[in-house]
Amino acid sequence: MLALGICGAVVQGCDDNDDNLDVLDKLQAAFSQKYPEASPKWKTRSNYYIADFQNQNYAAEAWFTSDAVWLMTETDLPHASLPEAVKNAFKNSEYGQWSLDDVDMLVREGMEPVYVLEVEQGPREMDLYYNAEGILIKVVEDSEDDSEDYLPIELPEEVKNFLQEKYAASKIVETDQEHGQFEVDIIHDGVAKEVLFDNSGNWLSSSWEISLDTLPEVVKTAIRQEINDKYVGYETDDEPELVETPDGNYYRIELEAEDDREVILKIREDGSLLQ
Repeated sequence: MLALGICGAVVQGCDDNDDNLDVLDKLQAAFSQKYPEASPKWKTRSNYYIADFQNQNYAAEAWFTSDAVWLMTETDLPHASLPEAVKNAFKNSEYGQWSLDDVDMLVREGMEPVYVLEVEQGPREMDLYYNAEGILIKVVEDSEDDSEDYLPIELPEEVKNFLQEKYAASKIVETDQEHGQFEVDIIHDGVAKEVLFDNSGNWLSSSWEISLDTLPEVVKTAIRQEINDKYVGYETDDEPELVETPDGNYYRIELEAEDDREVILKIREDGSLLQ
């Protein structure tokens, strides 16, 4: 009876046959294995089955494939339930004075839990991604409906092997695929790093923020020279990035003028400018 009820509720044009009943029985069994005390209400979206339920008294959605493979659970949290490290990191960030509109906790297959804070100031809305230790993973513009964007991407074996070899003991916190590239966000040695691969799984680059005062002196000199020669009145904006590539490493520095014009400098480790 349960399977019949779900079939009628969530499958458009669902016929009362064994195939449909078998699929839905698998879904219910997969959900109950993860959340044995919960009573879900099912719905569909795109090609996914979604179970709405209460996760420790908080509204949650568990996403499954039609083959009953669990992909993700998204839980709405109040600010008070965030880990203290995340609260403090947000409070002390450049967005600390923005209005906090929503908080989602994401638990996904093969990935570390992530907390997404939706903040707004005037017409601007941003999503801040933190891990449980309060490390800021990335900042993106908020979209109208993020849930499908949260779903994990299946990574090629080449990507997984590279991460295991180059970044041993790292933790995957975000995956994405766009413009023919795989983008993997990891936490490695307590640092959030973005690792890019081409569509065949070949490594393209790794990048992460560093402090301005840790730049090599030769790079600092190159920045000052560029400002004096070409960008008078510009100042460094945001933290520089160290970028590793198969062809060598460089530093990515953003300069900004008072009228908000921006320039990106790419400077090699020897202080030469990367064109």
